[in-house]
Order: sequence, then structure tokens, then C-alpha cells
Amino acid sequence: MFIFSTPPDNLSIQEFQKNESIDVEVVQLISTEILPYANFIPKEFVGQIMTMLNKGSIHSQSSSFTEAEIDIRMREEFSKVCFETLLQFSFSNKVTSPQEGYISRMALSVLLKRSQDVLHRYIEDERLSGKCPLPRQQVTEIIFVLKAISTLIDSLKKTQPENVDSSTWAQVIALYPTLVECITCSSSEVCSALKEALVPFKDFMHPPAAKVQNGES
Repeated sequence: MFIFSTPPDNLSIQEFQKNESIDVEVVQLISTEILPYANFIPKEFVGQIMTMLNKGSIHSQSSSFTEAEIDIRMREEFSKVCFETLLQFSFSNKVTSPQEGYISRMALSVLLKRSQDVLHRYIEDERLSGKCPLPRQQVTEIIFVLKAISTLIDSLKKTQPENVDSSTWAQVIALYPTLVECITCSSSEVCSALKEALVPFKDFMHPPAAKVQNGES
């Protein structure tokens, strides 16, 4: 398994896929059999899980692979299941204990940081690539992140404001300028997902509060 390390370069495609499938099963086990019972798990251990999921959600490939093998050997399924697990536990309307609230906030913070990193990298890479299209896996990654942001914002809007701490709102709103930087992207698929992610931000826009002077507003 490669959950905590980079895959060796000397593996065959079949060996790589077999090990990746095991990693995916491990993450799914964490999602279904461990994190739902996080209320009884030490915070330090949960923090290590979140760190692992964050690292796992980053696409990785071996530099020794031929161009024809890259798509086959990309850890897309593993990356996706890690990111989906972060999203699953990033916000819950059924928080019943301080520990569960802590888990949700931790997962949400990791997810937002990961999303910000993906957006920044995409913007920079597209700027450097000129007219050359970015790799398919990177386009897939940012589309997935943009859809996750849309889902997350919709979830946050459906809960009571007092149940979401101010630092979470600050992280969400901080995504907006980065999303705006993506509007020049050349991929029509990315543009479509970007539109879905930008529209929900309208609910964060309010006129400035009127100041009261001499008893009158």
C-alpha cells in the first residue's frame, strides 16, 4: 500500500493497480468504520487521519512512466475517495457532541486548504502552459474541487449560522478571489464548474450596515 508514501517506480501497471485498489478499500474502511465513531477516538489520531486524507487527495504519478501509461497509473480513484471522505466529514448537520464538532471543523479546514491549493496550482500552471492544454487529470481534479466547493457552500447555507464558526466563514469567503482568477481558464468544462461554484457566493454579499449618528440611521 502507498497511503503514506510515493509508489515505487519499478512496479508493473498490474501491481500498481492492485495496490491502489487496496488503498481505496482502506480509505473506504476509515470512512465507514472509523470516522463515524470519531466521538470515541483521540483527537490526535483523527488529526493523523485527516493529514493522510489530505495527502492522499493529491494526484501523484511516477516520473518513470511512459506518456501512454500515465493515465493508467494515475492514482485518480484513490485521490477521489480521499477527497470525498474529507467532504463527507467536513460538515455535518447532526453534530451531537463537542468531539464530533471538532472532527467536522478539522475536516472542513483541511478540505478548504486543499481546495485553495488546487485552485492556485491550476491558475499558475495554466499561466505557464501558454496555449498548451493542461493534463487531463489536472482538469479533472479542479472540476471535482469546484463541484465540492459548490456542495459545501450549499450545505453551510442550510444550517444555522451559529453552528458555523467565524473562521470557517472566513476560509470559505477567502476562496472567492481565487475562484475569480480562474475565469480566464481555457477549458469549457472548468468554466462550467466554476460558474456553479461562483453563483452561491451571492448569498454572502450584503450592503454595508448603516451607521447610526445622533440617534438616526
